[in-house]
Amino acid sequence: MKSILRFIVVFILISSVNLEAQAKEISISELKEKVDFKVLFPKQIPINWSLEIKTYPWGEKDNITHFRLHYIEKEDKYLMIGIEERKASEGMEKKKQNGEEININGNIGYFQEWADNGKLDRNGHLISGGILSWIQEGTYIEMDSSNVEKDKIIEIAKSMKLN
Repeated sequence: MKSILRFIVVFILISSVNLEAQAKEISISELKEKVDFKVLFPKQIPINWSLEIKTYPWGEKDNITHFRLHYIEKEDKYLMIGIEERKASEGMEKKKQNGEEININGNIGYFQEWADNGKLDRNGHLISGGILSWIQEGTYIEMDSSNVEKDKIIEIAKSMKLN
């Protein structure tokens, strides 16, 4: 019985260490060193949003192919806006079906509103926003939100600069 209990305790400790290592967030300077494209960050983010950086492939430490910036409101209830970045490749800038063309820092971008925009989700939260994508500085950027209005998404997109 003691050996089983010991095994369970050791297993839990090892599992906790692994989760802690996986959850360790990467810094902006580390991120810039581990990707083969230019990294851009928004300069106009509300002060009450916190940033989480997610890298892909999941768990990869050296060969990061893309990443997402998750801006979460201060109470950690809602993802306010997600920004994915990856190296641009040919054809990525093609117009999205029913997408509205938007000028983002002199680059052609496309905004696609959510189909259920203006409706309430299952929790009674109003759905707004959509997906905005464009290429800037050789980086493909896709910004999405179901909590932020189109005009605010565009404002944040226009504040994207090299860090």
